[in-house]
Amino acid sequence: MEKIVKKINFLIIAIIFVFIIWISSGLTIYHLLDNWSDRGTMGDMFGAVNALFSGLAFATLLYTLQLQREEIKLNRTEITLNRNELSKSVKAQQESQEVLKQQVAQTHLTAQLNAMNTVINYYNNQIESNKSSKDTIDKARTKRKLMIQKIDDLIDELEDLDVE
Repeated sequence: MEKIVKKINFLIIAIIFVFIIWISSGLTIYHLLDNWSDRGTMGDMFGAVNALFSGLAFATLLYTLQLQREEIKLNRTEITLNRNELSKSVKAQQESQEVLKQQVAQTHLTAQLNAMNTVINYYNNQIESNKSSKDTIDKARTKRKLMIQKIDDLIDELEDLDVE
């Protein structure tokens, strides 16, 4: 935004400068020459200067077009770089999401194993307790055996990569 303001200020100053030169040249010719035909001849002499200023204005226009072309190229390059960075960011986000899913699955499996371990410990306490009847101990042994089998089945389902 600041660059635009500076460019506009420069343009206004340049226009005022050209206008002052134009007015002062007219006033100088008017005061130095008394005869209108001499003034006309003097004005005709500035035709070459007029062509020079027109040529400079055209050259400035071409230079401005070249600057705009370069700026457009730069913007396109930046857009391409931004797209590449965005693609990389999306890929990293997807990889991160996949890792997070794997962590959730592993946490779920760990919770299952911990719960089963707690149940096995409960059955072990029933089996080792002096207060448990023979029927309770037999049921606890059967349930403990089933729970251990479930743990074995879960471990067998895991692939080598999941264990690592």
